[in-house]
Amino acid sequence: MQPVFNVSEGVGPDADPILVWEAIVSRAIEARVSDIHVLSLRSGAELAFRLDGEMLRQGVLAEDFARRMISHVKTMADIDLGESRRPTEGRMRIDMGERSVDLRVSAVPTIHGQDLVVRIFDRTISLLDLGELGLLDDQLEILEDMIQRPHGLILVSGPTGSGKTTTLYAMLRRLTGAGRKILTIENPVEYDLDGVNQTQVNPKIGVNFSMMLTAILRQDPDIIMVGEIRDEETAVTAVRAATTGHLVLATTHAIRASRAVETLLSLGVHPYFLAIALRGVIAQVLVKTICPKCKQALPETADMVIDDVLRPRLLRPTVGLYQGTGCDRCFGSGYAGRQGIFEVFTPDDAIKQLILSRCPATDIEEVMRSRGLLTLDQAGKLAALNGQTTMEEVIDILPLL
Repeated sequence: MQPVFNVSEGVGPDADPILVWEAIVSRAIEARVSDIHVLSLRSGAELAFRLDGEMLRQGVLAEDFARRMISHVKTMADIDLGESRRPTEGRMRIDMGERSVDLRVSAVPTIHGQDLVVRIFDRTISLLDLGELGLLDDQLEILEDMIQRPHGLILVSGPTGSGKTTTLYAMLRRLTGAGRKILTIENPVEYDLDGVNQTQVNPKIGVNFSMMLTAILRQDPDIIMVGEIRDEETAVTAVRAATTGHLVLATTHAIRASRAVETLLSLGVHPYFLAIALRGVIAQVLVKTICPKCKQALPETADMVIDDVLRPRLLRPTVGLYQGTGCDRCFGSGYAGRQGIFEVFTPDDAIKQLILSRCPATDIEEVMRSRGLLTLDQAGKLAALNGQTTMEEVIDILPLL
């Protein structure tokens, strides 16, 4: 794969660390990089980018140059330069023309120096509307109905880095301006949303999700977003809030929609209260999308046998798979960007009875299939058949689930 920022060409012997850093950030934003890494080595530091979920090595920086560049970044992020023995964090905002980009900086000490990771939050590409997430039409219709309910619990589940926060923010943006007070608890706040009162946890002083959730319930909210349910107290409080007149949006790390139900039950939520509170579950993962510039059909796949449940959802009459051959736009990878694939369900009477009986997730999945709802596996295959991703990418992602 071609480098996004070629260190050997972009950093000369007399280069200014400040100018090089500006060039690195500019190139990273242009290439849709999500994270910039400066990794300390025995001698020097390695520059790497996180692009579409992949870690891409860009080259090695000289030790003194890397040290001066890290000091500049920490200064800009208002991080104490004198503190090098403990992890430190900071933020900064840069303007690039009409674009305002937030950078979240994290530095940790290592045996060879300091590792620096800079997360890029570009509002122009990261804040999406519900219709831009990649949901199928029937899934979007179900989700739209979920969020219009005045109260209840909506769970968004998936592994780390699967776009759960993006989905939550898309829902919150749709809900603003309707005369309802919206409060969030995040770790940390990633984007400043208009019309939403946002708070964040601070574990250093004991302010966790359960404490904040208990506190904001006294703030007379209509809608609450909980960045993550990870303990019994948060789970029980969130479900109680959903049964007492609040619309609660929350995430879990469950890797299937059905397993999100199991997660809450395992955390001590009473099945009766979960059954009456739950409005729906969205499970999601991200897959890399085929680069549109070098996208080509695979003729040998034109005679594929398609499942009856998938055929009505195909976007074109002809069947076949595609791949990217690699070009300058995708840095030779064949992929450019990522999109979500989803499972979405609302609990009907049959699923509510399964929850009350503490039945396993597989029983809920059987009911989903009988209702014609797509599983993640089917949604992934459909994305490949519609030419959005490759079957290889789907196979790489879904076995982990």
